[in-house]
Amino acid sequence: MTKTQSTEQPVITRIVLLAALAASLLALGLYLLTLHPGVGPSLDSMELQIAALVRGVIHPPGSPQYLMLGSAAMSVLPGPNPAYRLNLLSAIFAATAVGVTFLLTYRLTHGMAVSLFASLLLALSPRLWYQASIAELYSLNALYVSLVLYLLVTWHQTRQPAAYWAATTVYAFSFGNHLTMLLLLPVFLYTVESTDRAILTRPRNLAITTGIVLVAAAQYLYIPLRAAAVSPFCNYCPNTSGTFIENGRALLDYLTGGPFKSQMFALSLREILERIPEAIGLIGRQFMPWGAALLVVGIWELFQKQVEYAWMLVLGMVAEIMFVLAYAIPDWHDFLTPVYVIATPLIGYGTLQLVEKIHPEIETLFKSRPSTRNLTVVGMVVLMAAALLTSFYAYFPAVDQSEDTGYMVNSRALLEQAEPGAWVLMPHPNSPAFYYSWAVRYTSLAENLPPDLSLVAAPEVDPPPGPEPTYIPWSAAEDALILDAMREGDQQVFVLDWADDRFEDWGLLPVCVPDTDAIAGYEVAAVMEDGHPTPLVDSTRWAAIESTVVFDGSEPFVCPAE
Repeated sequence: MTKTQSTEQPVITRIVLLAALAASLLALGLYLLTLHPGVGPSLDSMELQIAALVRGVIHPPGSPQYLMLGSAAMSVLPGPNPAYRLNLLSAIFAATAVGVTFLLTYRLTHGMAVSLFASLLLALSPRLWYQASIAELYSLNALYVSLVLYLLVTWHQTRQPAAYWAATTVYAFSFGNHLTMLLLLPVFLYTVESTDRAILTRPRNLAITTGIVLVAAAQYLYIPLRAAAVSPFCNYCPNTSGTFIENGRALLDYLTGGPFKSQMFALSLREILERIPEAIGLIGRQFMPWGAALLVVGIWELFQKQVEYAWMLVLGMVAEIMFVLAYAIPDWHDFLTPVYVIATPLIGYGTLQLVEKIHPEIETLFKSRPSTRNLTVVGMVVLMAAALLTSFYAYFPAVDQSEDTGYMVNSRALLEQAEPGAWVLMPHPNSPAFYYSWAVRYTSLAENLPPDLSLVAAPEVDPPPGPEPTYIPWSAAEDALILDAMREGDQQVFVLDWADDRFEDWGLLPVCVPDTDAIAGYEVAAVMEDGHPTPLVDSTRWAAIESTVVFDGSEPFVCPAE
């Protein structure tokens, strides 16, 4: 074995592929146990569920590939509702990433046991596990990171051009899901330099590479096409109604991050340094202390024995970590998922090195007792299984989303009371009910319940995440919501946050989830004028509900008996 790479290259045999498949299926079975049953739980998840449902557009830079795949998944995958099917797609992506990471680890270790151990440790890491249970971009991103690295390592080992072109194609298309794949560019260029630098400079290859990049870039035509089609959902929608130059500038701004690009590399040196201990702790939390220790061993040993592979993996980890540490967003920890994927083969390599150091010592100690030597192998397997079971036991309750039906049940109960053309008023973004308003929007679109429902955006949400009548800007609806207009009109209105200061003179009727005391929202049933309530419903209904209508939250809300 040389300092640069092993003299024997592993062959991916049928049994190795079956082992990788087994790792994927085990991971998929795990993720199905914790899969979210419907809409939610996070704002980003609901944004993706709405956009995939109506072939809409999400916040910059857009992730068009995910939206197209998600739309197809909602149509073809099994499951009780479209949101569940999109969640299931995340589970499939993450489980496939586990299998590919098994193959990547095997490429470096030549050992199936340590590869299985490391890949299942990744499957049980709480961040990937959670992302595999909900609709999110990160599980597909994890798959792309593992697949690009596997193909690059395969090319470096075999020198087969097909592996290079596969890596180039996968890498180019990965940008259609998440532009942070740019952070793997140092790994890609280093692999080219250390394997065959001329492959990029040959005119024919350069032309093919350019063609691949252009075809992959065409994924982003989805954004202006769907924006121009006036999709019911278009969050941070790029302008398509101006001149060609104006539209081009708007699209470029959108594709480069829009309002979010100012948050990249926006933290001060002090703030970055303050994040480092937390980032280290997050890595340790994914793999438990023993996994973190094996990671350190793997990095050290790989630099000693296979330095080119060590640089490939460490360059990827460092680039990802440097970007995340300086990214000024609340959920920065989600962007560490590629780091956990890259760390996995290093953990596998560290495990292999530890086993290779311990095993000869045990053989020497028990050389006169062969049966005892066999027990040591069993003991190592038991230790690996115990480590995996510990992760399962520790993290299952935290990642389990399988019983989280609140948004789905509540939004359906609210919308069943709504008439066609009803309005639901979106709360302020700092309201606890703001996320819930996105679940209401999803449920109404998914179940057409009721037809023509409109969400009136909060004043801070301007422009709204969709055109009229799906969303109505606050400025366009405000005049229809003053007391005189409410009294004289027949617009049915619902609110989701009783404490909203815009509605102090409204009488709110709780809409309750059947057979529970849970309140799904509030119908505006009256307005207060000169100290007296003026009903907005007919006299018969008012007589039935008057005692349960509350103004200003001055009394406890009680579910009506009607």
